[in-house]
Amino acid sequence: MTAGPAAPGLEVWERLRPGDRAWLRSLARGAGAGARVALVGGAVRDALLGGTPLDLDVAVEGVDAGALAAASGLPALVHPAFGNATVTLPDGRHADLVRARRETYPVPGANPRPLPGTLEDDLARRDFGLNALGLEVPPEGAPRLLDVTGGLADLRARVLRPLHPRSLHEDASRLVRGARLAGRLGLEAHPELRRQVPDALAMAAQTPRLWAELRLLLQEPRPGRAAHVLAGWGAGELLPAGAAERL
Repeated sequence: MTAGPAAPGLEVWERLRPGDRAWLRSLARGAGAGARVALVGGAVRDALLGGTPLDLDVAVEGVDAGALAAASGLPALVHPAFGNATVTLPDGRHADLVRARRETYPVPGANPRPLPGTLEDDLARRDFGLNALGLEVPPEGAPRLLDVTGGLADLRARVLRPLHPRSLHEDASRLVRGARLAGRLGLEAHPELRRQVPDALAMAAQTPRLWAELRLLLQEPRPGRAAHVLAGWGAGELLPAGAAERL
């Protein structure tokens, strides 16, 4: 009998480097009773696409992220004011530990105001469905995929879908970040994303982070793809004059 495909959580787990698996398991064991630890964001997405994630972001619930990082046995830079920490892994890579949170936007375009939350809250606050996947790692036993927004279906369909009706209005930089992802991964825009493009354009001047995202777009390995995606969504005005044609 031929073995069937692995469950999504096991698939992600097996894509990680052995040392990264050991480190995540040690975090889960050190977090204590009632606490939760999860790999979140792009690492989970990329593993499900068949890659080996190198950039690790970890969210924790019910435990102080800085204290957990400091107790991990690896060099850690703790940022108490933000409730997070950066750990240097044995091979020199950096991994971020953050306290799970939910966010509110005082005004559109402003930096969000973080509030303590659950792992599910932390995933639900993200930009697009395929970025809102997590892998919860218990002290023992099989890790499990966290998918509270339908992101796994989006990933399998190669669709980029904003999570909230006012997502791009609240943070117009998500439009440029989405174009970067779509160009890199060959994603199609969900109709909801296209509906929100005018909202993002209206808020662009009030969103300083958008210009940082544009710089990252121009630093992509193949920036022309992302630029053409952005222009195809009717947002080419955000690019430097003639960029879509030159790249």
